[in-house]
Amino acid sequence: MKRHFGILVGFLLAWGSLAWSEPTEVRTWTALSGHSLEAECLKVEGGKAVFKKGNGKTVAVPLSKLIQDDQDFLAEHFQSNESGETQVVDAPDAGTPADDLPYPLGKTTAEIPCDGDFSYFLYLPKSLVKGKKYPVLYIMSPGGGGGGTAKRYVAGAERNGWILAVSKQSKNGFNKSSDAITNMMDHVQASLPIDKERVYVTGFSGGSRMAYLISQRRKEVTGVIACGAGGKIGSRKQVVYGLCGSNCFNRTDMANAFKGVSHKGAVLRYFPGRHAWANGELCEDAITHLNGVFLSDNKSDYAEDYERYRHALGELIEGSRENNPLRAYMWADFAHEYDFDDPRAKKAYDDLGSDEMNKLYVEGLAGIRKFAEKTFGQISASQWKADPKVSSACERESRKYEGTPWAEVLMKMSEDAQKF
Repeated sequence: MKRHFGILVGFLLAWGSLAWSEPTEVRTWTALSGHSLEAECLKVEGGKAVFKKGNGKTVAVPLSKLIQDDQDFLAEHFQSNESGETQVVDAPDAGTPADDLPYPLGKTTAEIPCDGDFSYFLYLPKSLVKGKKYPVLYIMSPGGGGGGTAKRYVAGAERNGWILAVSKQSKNGFNKSSDAITNMMDHVQASLPIDKERVYVTGFSGGSRMAYLISQRRKEVTGVIACGAGGKIGSRKQVVYGLCGSNCFNRTDMANAFKGVSHKGAVLRYFPGRHAWANGELCEDAITHLNGVFLSDNKSDYAEDYERYRHALGELIEGSRENNPLRAYMWADFAHEYDFDDPRAKKAYDDLGSDEMNKLYVEGLAGIRKFAEKTFGQISASQWKADPKVSSACERESRKYEGTPWAEVLMKMSEDAQKF
């Protein structure tokens, strides 16, 4: 039996696959140290057993730390047939839909009142799984939020299992915007099982500035999606994903905001356009990026979420390969960098990586941030007219990325800023 178990583990390590069958029953597992754990085993992966405890938390334990009887039990349970071959499946268990929550899944709620005469709207994705705590994204609009404000974030929420909450009263010129957001956050976190390690804020224009402010005032904020305006992040541990139009009048402000941001996961991404919300695909990319950064850093504590994300990322890559190979390669490169070992991601990374345009596109994602910090980061936020030296620099930089969308973005950045 010991020899057979070694063969099984060797197969898993060699191929990076999941040995998957039905989870075990709840039983007592014993470590060589004498410590015990009451849990079910969900799977064996990469030389580790992933256990789910009674409180829903998952933990990964190296097989070598379990007593031999437990190792033998797992070898037999996750063996699919007498030949010793493992059953390899692509998708993790989807789980039971979270139909026990106080709001319906898959649609925006009516206005929900909270303390202080404030209110908000919720979107709970259909992908939520029962018995878990969920990430949340709080959304702020410069004109006050409505039921439709969350639409651009829905695709990302569904793919990643994030709850969306939109403040109705937070808006430019309203001196109680901070109170409106704080009351919304407190009410949501009291009404729903929110994972306080995964709290995110976003907004456009003045809403983006408010998101930055909330990141300073609320320590539970994990990251910010900033669209169309800059600010100061609350902590170096928080991750920022910036989105800004090439001709937005706040483009210099955004570049300045990123000059002091050192987190590895930070992204500043310009798109062709003026001062406007980013589109749904860019918002989906922002959510997926922030979710991946967190799960990569916290894999052992979020084993189930990690597996669901890994699979969802593989689906995103596979679904983009034909119609949007640049995006597919961008995510395959992300999976490679952050160690999300999905076979579809690896294949796309190898196949699409042979195209120099795909590589150039990914290089441009980081390169344009550095360029913007160096050039626009030196310009006053009140200067809308294109500086001749900056325009020339943009034109030179665009030639570096000729054949990719970044060339168009940079050429537009050489022009005057515009408001709407």
